[in-house]
Amino acid sequence: MSVPQPATPPAGSDVAPRLLYMLLFAVVFWILCWTLAVTTLVQLFLRLVNGRPHPEVARFGAGLARYAHDLIEYLTFVTDSLPYPFSPWPA
Repeated sequence: MSVPQPATPPAGSDVAPRLLYMLLFAVVFWILCWTLAVTTLVQLFLRLVNGRPHPEVARFGAGLARYAHDLIEYLTFVTDSLPYPFSPWPA
C-alpha cells in the first residue's frame, strides 16, 4: 500500500479559503464523531437484542468511516480535494 504524499499547492496560492474550509470541516468532523458514537451504541444495542448486527446500520457506519477518512485527509493537507458536499459522497 502506498503512502499518500501531501498536496503541494501552486506557488502564490491563497491560504485564506483553505483556512475557512478547514474550520468548516473541523466542525463537521466534530459532529461526525458524535454521530459515529451514537451509531456505535445503536449497533451495539441491536446486536444485543437481535443477536446480530443490523446490515443497514453497518452500511451507514461504513459510509461515515469513509467520509471521516476523506475529511482527515483534507484537514491534514494530504489532499486538496474538498470532501462532501463539494464532491460526491464516498462510495
